[in-house]
Amino acid sequence: MTPADCLFRWACDAFDLGNYPAALGLARKGLVRDPDHPGLLQLCGLAAYHLGEPFAALDRLEAAAAIAPLDPQSRLAIADLYARMGKPGAARVALRFLAEPGRCPLPLLPDLARLLGKVGAYRAAFRVCRRLVAARPWYHPAHFGAAFYLSKLRRPADRILRHLRAAVRLAPQALPYRVALAEALVTVGRLQAACRVIRALPADAGCPCCLTRLRGTAEAAGDAALAADLDERIRAGAGDRRHGASAGL
Repeated sequence: MTPADCLFRWACDAFDLGNYPAALGLARKGLVRDPDHPGLLQLCGLAAYHLGEPFAALDRLEAAAAIAPLDPQSRLAIADLYARMGKPGAARVALRFLAEPGRCPLPLLPDLARLLGKVGAYRAAFRVCRRLVAARPWYHPAHFGAAFYLSKLRRPADRILRHLRAAVRLAPQALPYRVALAEALVTVGRLQAACRVIRALPADAGCPCCLTRLRGTAEAAGDAALAADLDERIRAGAGDRRHGASAGL
């Protein structure tokens, strides 16, 4: 094992612990000894990426990619950097490689789906969410993501609603899921079903933006009493926030 390899292992340990400054420092020391070490180049780029140094990160990751294939984490990082820098085509190339089955570890699939959606690759993003649902049926963000990308692809409402219902069932406290389900039901004319979803709102739900959207959905469904109840909750929440702010002075 060369000195550069030793520094690479130490840098990996620091990176895995979330100590990105230490990982970056060790990787840079290793690159002094071996400027073409692909592992050190990738690690240097990843650490810079996590430290908010996009240009340094991209420089190192592109140098590593010229020497050896990037690992999935590095490929996700470089795709994100390309997307941020207005290069969606380059980002899609990196991401579509990972989107093929077996090329991206399961824990990284949520990031892969998010980035595919960010660059407009909705069909690939949906397929990644579908794989996540199959592997982790209890993982509610995958259901919500699947519904979101199906809507982007203008797929039939029943397919979208199936995933939204699963997301609400798995995470009843997550108001954005409930808002999306209620709005989708109103869109397809299932007004009573939408009102049932709203009435099942958890008692401690307090997000004013979500409550306001649900009030609008209740009005669209023609349930004035439900809309009035939501109005009362919104006003009560606003009063509680004002009281809390004044008590903190």
